[in-house]
Amino acid sequence: MTKNKQTFSIRETAEILVPDKLGRTSYLIALMLIIIMLGLITVLIVKMPPSVPLYFTLPWGEARLAPKAMLYILPAISLVFLIFNLGLGRISLKLSLLLPRVLAVASAIISGMLLISLLGIIQSLIL
Repeated sequence: MTKNKQTFSIRETAEILVPDKLGRTSYLIALMLIIIMLGLITVLIVKMPPSVPLYFTLPWGEARLAPKAMLYILPAISLVFLIFNLGLGRISLKLSLLLPRVLAVASAIISGMLLISLLGIIQSLIL
């Protein structure tokens, strides 16, 4: 009697989860940008002052400042959007072929915008 062995393949799992090549590429780019954000924050956090500008919608001054550990909220927001869009794209795959692609590209764009925001915050601290 032989048992049916199932092997795990990341490529096959990724193709099942996101069957579109554009979607897989967009999610991979978003994930790489999140890793870059985490790396930048981790490397530069020791060189930062205790408070950093984070809340740019508040009035000028101390109201805009937050503890430097709060910078980790930027990659966390990006990761939440990525997971939410991945799940929503998976659910809507049966309804439309365009919506999962739009959600995947939106995840990459959101991650890119948050990386640009982080770079702006870091630049304001260096200058």
